[in-house]
Parts: sequence; structure tokens; C-alpha cells
Amino acid sequence: MAETGKLIEELEVLSENLGKLHIAVLGDVMVDHYIVGQATRISPEAPVPVIQCSRTYDMPGGASNVASNLKAMGCRVSLFGLTGDDAMAATLGELLHHSHCDFLYLMADPGRPTTVKTRVLADGYQVTRIDWESAEKADKSIQNKVLHQLEAHFQNDRPEVLILQDYDKGFLHAAWIGKILGLCRQYGIRVAVDPKERSFFAYRGVDLFKPNLREATLQYPGKYLSPDDLPALDAYLRSRIGCNTLMVTLAAGGIWLGDLQTPGRVFATESRKVADVSGAGDTVISLAAICMARSLSLEFMAMCCNEAGGQVCEKAGVVAVDRSMLLQKLESMLRK
Repeated sequence: MAETGKLIEELEVLSENLGKLHIAVLGDVMVDHYIVGQATRISPEAPVPVIQCSRTYDMPGGASNVASNLKAMGCRVSLFGLTGDDAMAATLGELLHHSHCDFLYLMADPGRPTTVKTRVLADGYQVTRIDWESAEKADKSIQNKVLHQLEAHFQNDRPEVLILQDYDKGFLHAAWIGKILGLCRQYGIRVAVDPKERSFFAYRGVDLFKPNLREATLQYPGKYLSPDDLPALDAYLRSRIGCNTLMVTLAAGGIWLGDLQTPGRVFATESRKVADVSGAGDTVISLAAICMARSLSLEFMAMCCNEAGGQVCEKAGVVAVDRSMLLQKLESMLRK
């Protein structure tokens, strides 16, 4: 365990202006659309609530939310993603413009819709979610164009870290992932990954691999019964992925975290009143990538990720981390 003085020094690093820290994000972009109202009665047509709508709004989701979190922390951000050629693609572009994303590379595919997750909230609770999306593999011509954009970007303004944010929507798949990782090795760019099931084991040799517990146990051939099985799960994932740092998010259980030099262990998080877990994983990978870019300790990374992820879970809907609130809370934790 790191000494408190060392952790305070690391907090000072995080508190500095991160405007020179450039992090790129490539992955499944989407729009989170919200319909908010009150449940006034049960419908006479079916046993479902009737929602009296009071407002609607949109937020950047998926990889777009990762970019929003990085901007909220003050980083320079590049975002690469795939949309449809439709009205929601324009909406997403406007949302990212308002979040001041520095470099925006959204490739439009007229053969697919822009991914939209519509959440209906009544009296502060999610009633249902409606997804509009395609999970078909992106066309090779589109992937080649994005790869050329990515290499040109690396040549002109090399980021310290590339985050691959995979939601199984067809943009990232095994053959193309290998080309992206090869490009990152060529340019000396560290890679952090938030994986999903279909391409889970394609991310070999990355610097940071961050599944949640459900995603990790779905790939595990053994039996996962309790946190006592985490070391065996860790060993299996490392043998297949070959990553430097492995982070498994455990929801209310905190974070399992370790690297090649430090055996993995659970970093507990404080209990809190959870309003909505949507987007928490996006926040966690954002803070983890920042900590990795600044070579901060695993203990400090776990503190940041636990607190930032917990903070956004206390708010309804997908929201970005509040930098000021995060720094204040970390300081109070370290100086108490």
C-alpha cells in the first residue's frame, strides 16, 4: 500500500492542468436519448404505466461519453467513431461540439442507423429502454478509411493513450483490432480497453484491460462463485490477454486491480445511494487512462476510478464526472 504522502503527491499531479494530455478514443459512439416524466396511471390498453412526459434531452453515450469524461477532466481529446447518415448523427455531432471535443472523426455509413438508446424515466426510475442500432460488422472500406485517419492523426499529433471502447456494435472486431494495435505499437502509444463479448480475446498485449465482472466471468471456463475466485479469474485472463494492467470492476464490490509487478487485489469502494449505473464504466476507463498516462500508482488509480464511477452512479442518466467534486473528495479522503 502506498504511503499517504505519495498519494497526496499523485493527487497534485491529477489536479494540475491536463490540457497537454492528449488521449484518443476509438469505439462505438451513440446518443443517449431521455424521455422524462411521471407515471400517472396504468394504461387501460395493457398493464403498463402511462408516462406524462415533462421533457426530453440527449447526451453523448458509449465512446462519446468517454470523450466527454476526458474533456470534463481537462484533457485534449480525439474521438473516432461510426454513425449512420441520419438526423441523430447530426445530433451527436452537436453534442460533441458542445463538449468541446478537440478532434472529431465520425465516419457516416448510410447503410446503418446511428446507435440510439432511449430511456424512459418516470419519477426518477427507468421504466424501459429502447435501442435503435445495428451490430453488423462495419464495411472494410470504412475500417480502412478510419485506419488511415488514425495513422495520419498519430503522425500529426500523437496521443499518449488510445482508449478502445467496445460495445459490440460492429465497429471493432478481431481482424481490425489487430491492425489498430499494430499501429499503436508502431507509434509507441499505450492502449486501454473496455471490452465486450464478441472480440474479448482480440485485445492481446494491451496496456490496460478493463472488463466488468459479468463480462469477465462469461469468458471464464471455471466456476466463479465469490470474490475468493478472483485470483484464478485474474490468472486466466492474463494468460489469454497478456495485458500489463488488469482491472475488473465489481460494481458495489469496488475494483480488482493488479499489474505485472503487483498482484491483483480488491480495492473496496464506499457504499452509496445508486440512482443509475449507466455510463459508469465509461467514467472508470477515462480516469484509468489518465492515471496510466501520468504513471500514477495502482492504489491511486483505484481510488480515482472508485470515486469517479460512484459519483456518476449517484446521478440519474449518463453524465460526465465532475472534476472539482472528484478532486475535493479525493483530497478529503487523503487528508482526513
